[in-house]
Amino acid sequence: MKMLNKVSLFSIVCLTALVTTSCTAQEPEVLYVTPSIKGKLIDRQTDQPISNVKVYLTDNIQSTSDDTGRFELPTMQKIDTDEMGADYFKAIAKDASVMIDTQGYQRRLFAIDGMAQFKGNDSKTPVTIDLGDIYLKPLPAGIHRYGTVFEYIDSMPYCKPTQSQREVDCIPVTEGKTYEQVSPNQPVQ
Repeated sequence: MKMLNKVSLFSIVCLTALVTTSCTAQEPEVLYVTPSIKGKLIDRQTDQPISNVKVYLTDNIQSTSDDTGRFELPTMQKIDTDEMGADYFKAIAKDASVMIDTQGYQRRLFAIDGMAQFKGNDSKTPVTIDLGDIYLKPLPAGIHRYGTVFEYIDSMPYCKPTQSQREVDCIPVTEGKTYEQVSPNQPVQ
């Protein structure tokens, strides 16, 4: 009987230690390094949507535009570890870009760091940026898409009420908001 009490006591101590350890151990935290990016690709000359276009977020995340020209790139997620803190992930995000590349059109690169976003976003909350309509410029006959034929956009502010996305690279104001409400969130020039 004494042996049974010792085994029971030992079991209770072990169980308590196990529960305490599992409660204090933290799960690795998922950080959202980049926002989710969506938009619609349109031919600048014909105003028609462009389908089957590859859109890349850095090197390993990609999407293809559908029949209506729409695409959506998921956010880049990383697991926070002791070795790699928030500063490491901020450095990745600062260098991240979206590349739109298809035969017959000028390649375009957009710096994510230069896109207008709401202030106060942290890497623990997923964010989506809707670029709205992105007009692609057809290349002249005989010009190859690779090489020096590309356009790099390092800053994309919100569109002013008088601006058209057909003429200016800008992000449309979120539905239900006014330009005055979002203008403080412009990227730093």
